[in-house]
Amino acid sequence: MKNFLAWLFLLPLLIVSGRPVIADDNFNNDRALAGVSEANIYFDVSLGDPSMLLLRLDLIDRTISQMKGAGIATQGVVGFRGPASRYITIEAHYVLEEEIGKKVKIQEWIKKLSAAGYTIEQCSIAAKQQGIEHTDVLPEVTIVKNGYISLVGYQLKGFAVIPMD
Repeated sequence: MKNFLAWLFLLPLLIVSGRPVIADDNFNNDRALAGVSEANIYFDVSLGDPSMLLLRLDLIDRTISQMKGAGIATQGVVGFRGPASRYITIEAHYVLEEEIGKKVKIQEWIKKLSAAGYTIEQCSIAAKQQGIEHTDVLPEVTIVKNGYISLVGYQLKGFAVIPMD
């Protein structure tokens, strides 16, 4: 009877998705991580859509958490440039009024990631192009002269680069 009830519940999900529903716990990255003991990752964040930015910040956190959960010593840098820069500012006038709620959530992520030991960087050039005063960037964020130079430097130090745009 239990099996019948389980199938009764899962059948609509199977029909809607067109494929079996499998828990994430059944998957792993063992082959990719075989022999890996540490990982350094640079997340290159440039998108200006606040909904997508929130999703990317969650994925950044999830990625590093899963790496650490797999026993991999992980160091992460989140580099902001382009329109994404508008969401890590103190003042609200850099975004549309209807985006302010999402900006607050983005800033909560920045504070969480920073507190967890992630390095957060903002490209000075991108900030200038977005009309952002350097004094208006969140205190958790380090302003670098040129985000591309940072990206190259981290790559030369062995950081894997993940574009988040």
